[in-house]
Amino acid sequence: MPPIFWAVGLFLLGACIGSFLNVCIYRLPAGLSIVWPPSHCPKCQKRIAAYDNIPILSWFILRGRCRQCGAKFSIEYAAVEFFTAVLFAGFYYALLVAQVRGESLAVWGVYATYMALAGALLVSSVIDFKTKEIYTVVTNGGMIVAVAACAIFPALMSESTGPHWFHYDRLNAVVLSLLGLVVGGGVIWITRILGRLAFRREAMGFGDVLLMGMIGAALGWEGALAVFFLAPFFGLAYGLWHLIRHRDREVPYGPFLSLAAGVVMLAQTTIVHWFAPGLKGFWAVVFTNGN
Repeated sequence: MPPIFWAVGLFLLGACIGSFLNVCIYRLPAGLSIVWPPSHCPKCQKRIAAYDNIPILSWFILRGRCRQCGAKFSIEYAAVEFFTAVLFAGFYYALLVAQVRGESLAVWGVYATYMALAGALLVSSVIDFKTKEIYTVVTNGGMIVAVAACAIFPALMSESTGPHWFHYDRLNAVVLSLLGLVVGGGVIWITRILGRLAFRREAMGFGDVLLMGMIGAALGWEGALAVFFLAPFFGLAYGLWHLIRHRDREVPYGPFLSLAAGVVMLAQTTIVHWFAPGLKGFWAVVFTNGN
């Protein structure tokens, strides 16, 4: 089928998945199950009918209110659904049609893994922005999914400059995924320790450590480092605005790590190409003494 059909279909699928992400965003901080009960109004507790639960459209049809009691529904619901739909369609075009990461990564398995990562990052970012908390059920589950995906789709680590010790691509991919997990979480852990020593206060939460571990498990150690160095540029403008307006230095960092991860998912090939000679030389010195 022409790409436009796939793009439209994935846009609709993304909107439906965005509806589930809304459930996670609302229920996880409240300590509620994400599978039961079915969607209902938080105020009157009446179940939302299927015809009132159409992603994106229902919010506008109902004018952001419950049909039963008239309670207001936040525009956030429609925004999350729309943004998820755009991610699904946009990444399909970028990865599989335009092949911005090259032919080796233009496969459905890589796309599916990246969309799973994007969903986990979106849930974590919205919750972190609202509550300044990152839930381990999302990050730890994401790590497991990322490592398993690398075993199934070794193309996810095909561009890594890390050591390839084994003759089996799948085993190498798992090792590189675990290396990315350790490096991703490690750089935030070290930053957290240094920040505490320098400022006598918590510079980053442990949730950020786990979030970066999840990112590294999916993108590899090079991707994790790229996210680490790119995220501050996204967070700087918001941090200054937040400081001036609220006189508060504490800013949730998860959303900016997630935004940087989204960029790296599309640009990692270029980033690795720039630094590959130096990285390969580094591994040669470490593991073969330069020989």
